Amino acid sequence: MEPSATYLEHFQAPKNVGELEEPRAFSEVVHEGGGCFDRLRVTLRVADGVVEDAKWRARACSGTVAAASAASEWAIGKTVADVAAVTSATLIGALDGIPERKRHSVELAARALREAAADS
Repeated sequence: MEPSATYLEHFQAPKNVGELEEPRAFSEVVHEGGGCFDRLRVTLRVADGVVEDAKWRARACSGTVAAASAASEWAIGKTVADVAAVTSATLIGALDGIPERKRHSVELAARALREAAADS
């Protein structure tokens, strides 16, 4: 499968890059497999059980950059419960698909969101 236009948009012009000052939730995850050692850090601002803002930083491949960008956009406005239940399939849908070789990227981004939600 070729990368979707949405995937390419998130990779070429990623959204929400950075870190929030005084975040209410934080996670840092590492993928250690398949020759890829992506590291993703997510910070969330949460108020009244809703994610108001999400930022991320990564040392990662194109797939993780695209997945983190889409994940941050997806999370904003969602309840902490929704974010805690996010799956890789949810993020694949947000990216309009992802090449199979980049599947680890959406799994990493979903894990980062779930762990950040658990920290809130």
